[in-house]
Amino acid sequence: MRLIVAFVLACAVAPASAQTPAGLVGTWQLASRVDRDSDGKAVEEPSLGMDPLGYLIYDSAGHVAVQLMAKHRGSDPCQVTAPSVANNLTQVSGYEAYFGHYEVDGTAGTVTHIIEGALSPSDVGRRLTRRFKLEEDTLTIQFEPGGQDDRRITRTIVWRRVTRSGRAA
Repeated sequence: MRLIVAFVLACAVAPASAQTPAGLVGTWQLASRVDRDSDGKAVEEPSLGMDPLGYLIYDSAGHVAVQLMAKHRGSDPCQVTAPSVANNLTQVSGYEAYFGHYEVDGTAGTVTHIIEGALSPSDVGRRLTRRFKLEEDTLTIQFEPGGQDDRRITRTIVWRRVTRSGRAA
């Protein structure tokens, strides 16, 4: 009976992230970030460019932190690129950063970032849902950030594992 009570209590207090695939937890380094139009042609995204730098961190308690930076940033500290559509974030001088919590829907194959703090105050409180695929030490995230002139754009971000649950990969 005690074992049953302990099991029920453990399930009742387990964080939502307990549903998270164990392989998602860790630190990921940006390998590539490509926007493609509906014809499959690569399209340059002007705020961070074609080859930005970045890290993505998921922990086992359901926290997420993301930082992205244009490899060749300008020197203007006040250059703000506002999102053109709801699925993009604000970049400041070629830099994008936020942190918060995440939820995984394994059935749908999606991860949702719930933003608690961000470089731009206008991004706080947003929920960003992305499709993901995890294959060994490669995490691929895809979503539609919107596009200019009503073009459908699909962004594919590939991350390579740096650490797994606090250990080097």
